[in-house]
Amino acid sequence: QIRSFSGVPISFVTSRNTDMDELCSMTLGGDDFITKPYNISILIARIAAVLKRTYAHGETILTHRGVYLFVARSVLAYEGKECELTKNELRILYNLFCHKGEIVARDDLIDDLWDNKLFIDDNALSVNITRIRAKLKELGVEAFSHTRHRQRYWI
Repeated sequence: QIRSFSGVPISFVTSRNTDMDELCSMTLGGDDFITKPYNISILIARIAAVLKRTYAHGETILTHRGVYLFVARSVLAYEGKECELTKNELRILYNLFCHKGEIVARDDLIDDLWDNKLFIDDNALSVNITRIRAKLKELGVEAFSHTRHRQRYWI
């Protein structure tokens, strides 16, 4: 069912170990089949290899608390659901993901978005943040970003 809406890599980690189990897993859309018991270092290496193959085109993927930001596609994803982002939403989230756990000043976000070349209504950033929060809520993500009243944001 995951394959009907997402291309996310799928690795089966299981105690089932027959050839038929492996064949069935691959036929159902799996990318890798790992049997127990397994060496944790090898498991991590195999997961890294699947991720590298899947995202070989060099797309930057940032993640925080289970939320994925696919930069090249301007897509936000959570638990198999995706939504598209506008250019400004992407830039805001990219900035916040790059500084996760840190407070990002409102003025820094405004400078990054509009580079002080145009006069931007102070409310423009708030509108974009509201739209981002609505998209996160659609994906099922609650309380992802935080605000200190009209001053700064963090995730």
